[in-house]
Amino acid sequence: MPVVLIGVPTSSTCQAGDELDDGPACPAVGAIGDGYVELGITTEVPASNGSGPRDNSADGVGLEVGVGVDALDNVEEAWCDIQRIECVPWTPPADNAEGETGPVTISDIATFRPQPATAGMQPNQWMIVGLATNFYVNTSTHVVDGTLFGGTAQVRFTPVAHNWNYGDGTTASLGTAGTTWAKQKIAEFDPTPTSHIYQEPGNYTITLTVTYTAEYRVAGSSWQNVVGTLTIAAPPLTATAGHATTVLVDQDCNSNPTGIGC
Repeated sequence: MPVVLIGVPTSSTCQAGDELDDGPACPAVGAIGDGYVELGITTEVPASNGSGPRDNSADGVGLEVGVGVDALDNVEEAWCDIQRIECVPWTPPADNAEGETGPVTISDIATFRPQPATAGMQPNQWMIVGLATNFYVNTSTHVVDGTLFGGTAQVRFTPVAHNWNYGDGTTASLGTAGTTWAKQKIAEFDPTPTSHIYQEPGNYTITLTVTYTAEYRVAGSSWQNVVGTLTIAAPPLTATAGHATTVLVDQDCNSNPTGIGC
């Protein structure tokens, strides 16, 4: 159901380059770069970074009311004015063979791109055989602006699975992204929910993909589920595992990151 924003004229329209009474001109639609994504679990298509994440859920004051079809365009224009984005009319998905409106699927939002995830590890680029190596992912739920079926829309991406290949023949699909030893307030080499132990010395390439679910909304309406998932690969990590001799030091790596063995 559309949202009418209190105090905003529903007849105003925000076009790229227009000056607004209370701020700068409306921005143009963002550029798109290169990359790759996996749609669902099997199909790969060219990807891009999109216009970047931005969560506008806290902008303005909204009142949810029933609005007729004739008023929908004005509601969309008012919402786009607040978001400071160029507003394009919304066209719903085509009807299916039964005459019902079909659901929005992950393929429909192919022009939207989640913020790229990055993988981290501790120690950085090396491991001690037989001790826990801590892995973590820098990612979170975020919103991307764009165009859906020719209309101005937003898509919210939520990471639900972090799929690791440790390069030694073992893999793991984890619901948690993990974090550093310091943030968990534990000592170096302590096991974590996202750690892995290497049994043999050698050079390893560690790869990560992140699986997202998605929701969409138009004209500030409530979020609606998108059918399917989106899986995106992060840049790989390379690291060397070896044996180590224990030495006593007066500070750990949290206190002295440049110390012996850090």
